[in-house]
Amino acid sequence: MSLSDSTISELNRLLEGLISTENEPRRAAEEALEREWRSPGKVDILLLYLANNSVESSNETLRSFCAVLFRRLAIRSPKKMGTVIDRTIAELDEQVKLQIRDVLLRGFVAPQSGTVRRKLADAIAEVAKEDCSPPGLWPSLLPTLFEAVTSQTASMRECAFRVFSSCPEIIDSDLVPKALSVFEAGFDDTEDDVRISACTAFVSYFRESPKKVWSSMSPLLPSLLNSLPRFLSNGKDDALANVLENLIELVEMAPKMFKDMFPVMIEFCSTVCKNRDLDGSARLAALELMTMFSEVSPGMCRSTATYSSTMVLVNLALLTEVSIDDEEAADWNNNDNTEDDEDEPEYEAARQSLDRISLNLGGQAIAGPLFQYLPDMCHSSRWRECFAALMALSAAAEGCTEVLINEIPKLLDLVLPCINHPHPRVQFACSNALGQISTDFAGIIQRTSGDRILPALISKLTQKSVFKVQKHSAAALVNFCEAAPNEVLEPYLDDLLNNLLALLSSPKRYVQEQVLSTIAIIADAAQKKFLKYHDTLLPMLIEFLRSTSGDESRALKAKCIECATLIGLAVGKEHFNSHIQIVIDLLISLQEECSESDDPLKSHLEQGWVRICKLIGKDFVPYLPIVIPPLLQTARAAQDVSLLEEEEAEEFNNSDEWDVINLSGKLIAVHTAALDEKVTAMDLLREYSAQLNSDFYPWVADIAENIAIPALDFYLHDGVRASASLTLASVLRSSVYANGTSSHESTNLWNQICMKLSGALINEPVPEVLVAYYTSLIECVDIMDSQSFVHEQLSVLTDSLSSNLSQIFERVKYRDSEDDQFTEDVDEDQEEFTDEELLNEINRVISTLFKKTGDLFVSHYQKSLSSIVETFIVDENSSVKLCGLSIVCDLFEFCRDSNEQVNYLKFIISDCLTTSQAEIRQGAAHAIGIAAQHKGVSYVSLLIECLPLLFQVATFPDAKAEENLRATESCLSAIALICKFHTSAISNLEQIITQWLNLLPVLHDEEAAVNCYEFLLVLISSQHAVVKKNLEKVIESIMLALSHKSVTGKLAADCVEAAKAMLGSIPRNDAIRLLSGFTDQELINSYFKS
Repeated sequence: MSLSDSTISELNRLLEGLISTENEPRRAAEEALEREWRSPGKVDILLLYLANNSVESSNETLRSFCAVLFRRLAIRSPKKMGTVIDRTIAELDEQVKLQIRDVLLRGFVAPQSGTVRRKLADAIAEVAKEDCSPPGLWPSLLPTLFEAVTSQTASMRECAFRVFSSCPEIIDSDLVPKALSVFEAGFDDTEDDVRISACTAFVSYFRESPKKVWSSMSPLLPSLLNSLPRFLSNGKDDALANVLENLIELVEMAPKMFKDMFPVMIEFCSTVCKNRDLDGSARLAALELMTMFSEVSPGMCRSTATYSSTMVLVNLALLTEVSIDDEEAADWNNNDNTEDDEDEPEYEAARQSLDRISLNLGGQAIAGPLFQYLPDMCHSSRWRECFAALMALSAAAEGCTEVLINEIPKLLDLVLPCINHPHPRVQFACSNALGQISTDFAGIIQRTSGDRILPALISKLTQKSVFKVQKHSAAALVNFCEAAPNEVLEPYLDDLLNNLLALLSSPKRYVQEQVLSTIAIIADAAQKKFLKYHDTLLPMLIEFLRSTSGDESRALKAKCIECATLIGLAVGKEHFNSHIQIVIDLLISLQEECSESDDPLKSHLEQGWVRICKLIGKDFVPYLPIVIPPLLQTARAAQDVSLLEEEEAEEFNNSDEWDVINLSGKLIAVHTAALDEKVTAMDLLREYSAQLNSDFYPWVADIAENIAIPALDFYLHDGVRASASLTLASVLRSSVYANGTSSHESTNLWNQICMKLSGALINEPVPEVLVAYYTSLIECVDIMDSQSFVHEQLSVLTDSLSSNLSQIFERVKYRDSEDDQFTEDVDEDQEEFTDEELLNEINRVISTLFKKTGDLFVSHYQKSLSSIVETFIVDENSSVKLCGLSIVCDLFEFCRDSNEQVNYLKFIISDCLTTSQAEIRQGAAHAIGIAAQHKGVSYVSLLIECLPLLFQVATFPDAKAEENLRATESCLSAIALICKFHTSAISNLEQIITQWLNLLPVLHDEEAAVNCYEFLLVLISSQHAVVKKNLEKVIESIMLALSHKSVTGKLAADCVEAAKAMLGSIPRNDAIRLLSGFTDQELINSYFKS
C-alpha cells in the first residue's frame, strides 16, 4: 500500500493537532483520530503512516511521538471489538503488516537516538506477537536482533533485549543454545542499561520456555549473579535494584535452581540490606529477594544453616530504622495518620518480612535465632532496639505459635516491663505486642494471663500517655477481648470503661474513634455483664449522633453506630427496648444524608441495620423499604473495566480501589473496590433473608434474577461468584418459607438456580469458589422436596458432578506424580486441603440427591457417575478412595440390592478394611456398618463372614494409638450394627457380643459411639445374658462415655437410667465400690449421688 500525497498531508495536519500545546486544536485532532481514522477502512493507513513517520521524520520528537502512538493504537481493540484482548494490528491486511514490519526494522537498525530506538523496539515487539506475525512471517526479525546484540552501539544492544523481553516467544525452541550465548554476553556487557535489559529479557524468556529446557539455562545464573557485586562496588544502586527485582521473579519460578549459590546470595543480600548508604530501593529489593525464598522454597531455607539467623539479624537491624534524627519521635507523635508507614519503608518492609518468614518456616526455624537477641534488646538503653525487639515479636509470634504457646509467662516477663518505658514508641510497641499475642494465642492467653495483660493496657488509657499510645492500647484491648470469656473481663470492667470514657473527650479524633470501637467489642464480649454500663453509655452515644455535624465527624458517627448496635446485641432486646426506636430514627436520618459511596457512615450503617434486624426480628420488616434499596443498588454493580494508556497505569496501580492486569499487551484496570462492595452487599442481603425468612420474599425475585444469577459470570472477582452462589440458596429458602416447596414461585426459582449453577460448576476454574457453589447447592437441594426435581435438572447436575470429580482426579494424579527439580510443593498442602473439602461437599450433594430423589437419581448416577466411583474406590490416594467409599455408602443406604453393591462390599472387606491407612480402615468399617444397617439381603453372608476381620482390625497391637482410634471405634460400630440387625444369622452371637463388650468404651468417634451405646441399651433392656455376666464392664463403659461426652442428649439420659438400674440390681457395697473407683466424681455427684 502506498500513501497518496493528499492522505499524507491530511495526516500531517492531524499529527500537528495531536502534538499541539493548545487545548482546542488538540481536542479536535483527538476526536478526528477516534471518529475517522480508527475506523476499519482507515486504520491501516493511519498505522502505516505512523510507522513511516516514526522512522523517516527529520524531527526526533515527532519520531518518538509517532512510535508511541503507533504502538498505542496497534494494541487497542478494533472499533468493532470482539473481546477486550483483540488488537487492531492483528486485523490489518497482511500486505500492510509486511510494510510495517520492514519500515520499523529499518528504523531500528538505522542511526537513532536511544529514546527513539526504545520506542521503536516497543512497537516492533507488539507487531512481532503471534496474533499478527506467527512464526515464519517475519523471517528477518530474529537475525536482525541477534546481530543487534553484538553492535557497537549500546542502545542497539539494549533495545534488542528489550524486544526479547516483551516478546520472548519469537525465539524458536531449536535456537535455545544461540539465545543463551546471547544472554550471557548481555550479562557481561560493559553498560549497565544493557545488563539490566538482558536480565529482564532472560526472565521473560525463562518464563515463556517449557520446563524441559530450564536445566540448560541454569548455567547462566552465575554470570547473571556476578553482575551484582559490580553494581554494588561501582555505586550503581538503581541498576542493582533493577537486577534484584528481576531475580525475584526468577526465584519465584525456579527457586531450587539457586541451591548451589544460595549461601553466597544470603551473604550478599545481607550486605546490601545492612548498608544504610545505599538507595532504599536496592536494600528493599535484596530483602524481598531473600524473603521470597522462604515462600517458594521453605525447605531449602530451613536446610541452609545461615538463612534463619541472617534474616532475623537483618530484619532486627531494619526495624531500628525509625524516627531517624528524631530522638523524641516528635514527628511520629504529631502525625495524625496512624496507619501510614510510608515514611519508614525499611521498618515496614522488615516487619512484613519477619511475619512472612515466620509463617513460612515456622517457630522451630525462627524462634531460636530470634530469642538469641530479643532479651538483650528489650533491656537495651537504646530505645530503638527495645522498640525493634517488641515489633519483631509482634511480627513473628503467629508463625512461632507452636513453639511459643508454652512460653507465655516468659514472654510476658519480657514484654510487660516495656509498657512503662520512658519512650512513647516503645510503649506503643509494647501495646502492639500484647495485642498481637492476644490474637495469636487466643483462648489460652486470655484464660491464663488476663490478670497481667489487662492492667497493663488499662494503665495506658490515661492522659499521661501520648495520643498514639492511648489509641494503640485501646486497639490491643480489642484483640484481647475478642477471645476473652466475660468472667475474665468482669473484674476489670469498671476501670476499663472509666478510662475509655475519659478518653472520649480527647482532642484527637482517631483516639475517640478507637475508644468507641473498643467499647463495642467489650460489650460484645461481656454480654449481660455489660448491663450496668448500658444506661450510661447509650444516652451518650445517642446524644453524639444527634448533636454533631460536619464531614469531619462522620467517621466518629460511624463508630457510634457500631458501638450502639453492638451494645444492643450484647444486652438483648428487653434491655435495649427503651432505646430501640430512638436509635432506628437516628439511623434513618443518617441514611438520608448518606449519598456518597465513600462516606465512612455507609458501611457502618449497613452493618448497624443488620444488628438491629437480629435484635428485633420480624419487627424490622417495616424498615426494609428504607434499608434494602441502597444495598440492591450496590449489589447491582457491574464489572467496571477500563483500558489504560501506559502513563495512566501507575496512578491506578497506586490506588487501593483498582487492580491493573496485563492482557495481550493491554493494561486493563478493574474496579475491585466496587466489586468488594458488591460482595458485602450480597452478604448483607443474605443475612436479612436468613433472619426474616418469608418476610423477605418481596425482594427475592429481584435479587435472584438481576443480581445473584448474573453475578455467577463475574470472572474478574472470585468473591462475587462465591457470595452470589450462597445468596441464591438463602433467597430460595425465603421463597419456600413464603410459598412452600411445591409452589410455582419456588420451583421456578429452583429451576433457574439449578440450571445456572450446574453450568457454573463445569466452568469454574477456582476450587475454593467451587466449594461455595456446592455448599449453596446442598442447601438448595435440602430445602426442596422430592417432587421438586425433574430429569433435566438431575441430568445437568450429574454432568457437573462428573466433570468436577474428573478434574479433581486429574489434579490429584498430577500432584502424586510430580517430581519437580525446580520448585518445592509449597502450595500442595493447601491444594490438597481444598480438593478434600471439595470432595466432601460433592459427597454431601450426592448423598442429599439420593436421599431426596431416590430412584429418580439412580439412572443419572449410573450414566454419569458410576464409572468414576469404580475408579475412585480402587485408587491409592486416600482422599479419592474415601470419596468413592462415601458414595458407595449412599448406594448401600438408598438403592436396592444389586450385584454392583455386593461386589463393592466384597472389595471393601478384602481390600480396604485391612489397609495400612487408618482413614481408609475407618471408611471401610463405616461402609460395612451402613450395609448392615440397611438390611440388604444380599449382604448378610458377607457381613457375618467379615466379623472376625473387624475384630482383628480392632485388636491389633496399635489399635488404640491415637492415629488408629477412630478406625478401631468404627470397627466396633460395624460389629454392633451387624449384631443388632442380623442377630438371627449369627450362630455364635453370645461369643461375638462378649468379645465386642470387652473392647468398649467408644469415646472419640461420635457416630460410632451412638451406634455402640444404642446397641448396648438394647442388650440391657432385653436383659441379655452377656450383660448380666459383665455388669461391671457395662457400667464402666457407660460411665466413661458419659464422662467423655461421647454420648449426649436423650441417649446419654437413657444410658444414665440404665446404669442406675444396674447399680440398683447389685449389692449396695458393690455399687459404692464401683462408683468410688471412678475418677470423674463430678459426674458421679451429678447423676448418681443418692
